[in-house]
Amino acid sequence: MLNSLPSSGPARKSLLPISLGVSMLLIAVAVLLTQQFRGAPASAISAPVYVPATSWTIQCASDKYNKGGQMYSGAVSIDGMAFIPAGANFRIKAHPAGAKGMFAEQNASAVWDHSGGELDPSVESPDGCTQDGRAPRQPGLYTLVWRDGGDSVPTRNISVMVLGQAEMHLQGDRTMVKVNGKSIGSYGDPDSAPVKRVRENAQRYQVPRYFMTLTPEIMKLRFGEDFELGQLIAYKDFRDKEGRKVYTTERHTEVFPPRADLIEKLVKLRDRLRQKGVKVTKFWITSGFRTPEYNREIHGATFSRHCYGDAIDLVIDEDNDKHMDDLNGDGKLDRKDGVIIGNAARELELEGAVVAGGIGVYEWDGEDSVRSHVHIDCRGYVSRWGQNGIGKYKKSFTWWPKGEFSDEDGE
Repeated sequence: MLNSLPSSGPARKSLLPISLGVSMLLIAVAVLLTQQFRGAPASAISAPVYVPATSWTIQCASDKYNKGGQMYSGAVSIDGMAFIPAGANFRIKAHPAGAKGMFAEQNASAVWDHSGGELDPSVESPDGCTQDGRAPRQPGLYTLVWRDGGDSVPTRNISVMVLGQAEMHLQGDRTMVKVNGKSIGSYGDPDSAPVKRVRENAQRYQVPRYFMTLTPEIMKLRFGEDFELGQLIAYKDFRDKEGRKVYTTERHTEVFPPRADLIEKLVKLRDRLRQKGVKVTKFWITSGFRTPEYNREIHGATFSRHCYGDAIDLVIDEDNDKHMDDLNGDGKLDRKDGVIIGNAARELELEGAVVAGGIGVYEWDGEDSVRSHVHIDCRGYVSRWGQNGIGKYKKSFTWWPKGEFSDEDGE
């Protein structure tokens, strides 16, 4: 620039001050920037934008693992639990967009690897990194840790329940099922069911194929704030010599076909009830999964959803008196309290927040009666019913809007 200026004369005299002023300004800016960067920590200059993972989506590679209602693809939150069939290939994607990192084994024991499992390196992408893997061939409980950004310090845990496959064989129109070499009974053919809606939705009544085996450690695993996995299996209650109901904590089986959609529904139902001002710290689950054999012993419905692992009967009993609480504050313990729970579950289904299913409200009297309980399931289609009394004295009642459902078929 200076070389292009005139070598002498008035023009040179007039331009020289301007050129010197520009040069001084550039020098001042450079000095200022140097001082700022010298005083700033290195992390403020070179650290990349950090996006921590808050949840993950797991997708099984084959659709054969997502049949008959047992779904092994879906979201897993921090400190959550995933259910994957033994030996299944899967892909994990981190959320939100931009999250980086990878899953690894909890410690150096390599239990996952030694049991036939694999975990490939993660692949980064703008919408969240992905990682492929294969579940161990040995069923059981495993723990994976998420290392943010490839850091060596574990920052997140998820429990992975690897499920074993049941043995099945046809005997007439029924499917006999064994888990761990032990029979749990037989399932009927939904295509020949006496209930029309079961026949119409036969694909949702396929025999569960994958089961977990309960151990004391596994039964204590939590989902949500206060639910334990062991609560989802029916207890072996009975009546004493005087005919009074005796509640136990003895489970009738040690195997269970888990359903992530039921767990999600219970967590969201509890949260919705709290939003409505209902005092509930926990649900008393009076019945959960039943083997077909046990279901027949207690005279349950032939195609009861309890046999498919996606149904529970529940009561809110904060004072532990073995009765439904007075949820509506009218001084009575009756069906109206159960309807509050039923309507909260309806709202979630109508919003599409949970899988649609059956909701039944029960009421009956008696010294050992809980007064009212609510059945919730994830059968995949809407069903509603109400029942007052038991045995030959039972009567039906409608508690939902009539336009929503009109064909009662029970549990």
